[in-house]
Amino acid sequence: METNKAIENKLEGNVIIVINAAKKTMEIFLGPFLTAYFIKTSAESMIDLSIFNIFSYILLALSSLIVASIVKNKFKIGMFRLGVILNFVYIMSIIILKEQIIHHLGLISILYGVSNGIYYFPYNLFVINKVDNKNRTTFMVKSKVVSSVIGILCPILLGSIITITNYELTAIIIAIISAIQILLSFFIKPEEDTHLSKFNLKKTWKNLKENKQIRKMCIVEFFIGMNVSNGALEILMTILIFNSFKTDMNLGIISSITTILTIIFVNIYGKKYKNKNDNNVIIVSSILPVISLLLLLLWTNNITLILYNFCYVIFTAILTLTREIRLFNLSDSSIVDRENQTEFFSGRECILNLGRITGYLMLLVAGVTGNPIILNIVTILLTLSILIMGLNIRKIEKFEK
Repeated sequence: METNKAIENKLEGNVIIVINAAKKTMEIFLGPFLTAYFIKTSAESMIDLSIFNIFSYILLALSSLIVASIVKNKFKIGMFRLGVILNFVYIMSIIILKEQIIHHLGLISILYGVSNGIYYFPYNLFVINKVDNKNRTTFMVKSKVVSSVIGILCPILLGSIITITNYELTAIIIAIISAIQILLSFFIKPEEDTHLSKFNLKKTWKNLKENKQIRKMCIVEFFIGMNVSNGALEILMTILIFNSFKTDMNLGIISSITTILTIIFVNIYGKKYKNKNDNNVIIVSSILPVISLLLLLLWTNNITLILYNFCYVIFTAILTLTREIRLFNLSDSSIVDRENQTEFFSGRECILNLGRITGYLMLLVAGVTGNPIILNIVTILLTLSILIMGLNIRKIEKFEK
């Protein structure tokens, strides 16, 4: 029979999933939609996107370090709510600026980096402390499915609202979603860890980096920053699809189909491999995107491009899920205890963003040169990073209690 604490944590876990779903809804504007908008409004979209993301993730890393030093012992909920509010301000700035976005890259990169740094750092700590390792896979699969469903429905719904009505109504909807996020945050019980020592990043990581599991996780975080987690390959994939199929509608249709397939594959993984060895699944998921890229390079056409996109989206979703389960379980293990969770996640955030910055620097080089051969080389390197990431994920223990 579940204890009152277990029931309370399960309810809070569900609240966290809903909050993340609301965040996903708002991020629909910041993914393929914003990338496609850059392509349509900028003559040098790849360069502009690269510069925007490089500065955004430098600021995200710096703001995460500042937030980590503040929230270790207190203010987690307050900082999280501030992040929700700043996310709203960022989205409103995009809606208000419209076609002037290109001329205000500095402003929106600051808003994006700082708002996400303040939002995600407390959020990650909630996921560690409100969900135990035994129920981590169930929680992650549920969260991934909910986010995927939103990824199918929201582009169509919000795009239709913008087309049929105007940006002002969309702004009202986003404002309501942001307000709901703030209200839901009051259902997360504050946990003030006043007994913990002061924030000391250098001392903590001097000890953590000696552990093999930590080193493998750092490698995974660096490469996932390059290829999946708002990384350069994710943007490059959108550019390739949009340039081939020309319209937002086609981009939305392909995105919806891949999301549906992702839900199916993630559900299969969650049911079949919840308590089993999943190393073979990780290996297959790491290799298939590379094989599909080789097919695209050998026979460049819309069919091989769609196949590459499907393999990228579906199998990196499985790799991301396995990585998240291991990351959060490791964060609540004997290796990373509550005393040094904050330092661990702030260091990990820096490594993740270093990977993102590296990927976008590669994309910037391809954009500046304008050479298709260079672009192909960058695409190959970014796709190979998926294979390296997967091989290191399988070496990290699940730490299931």
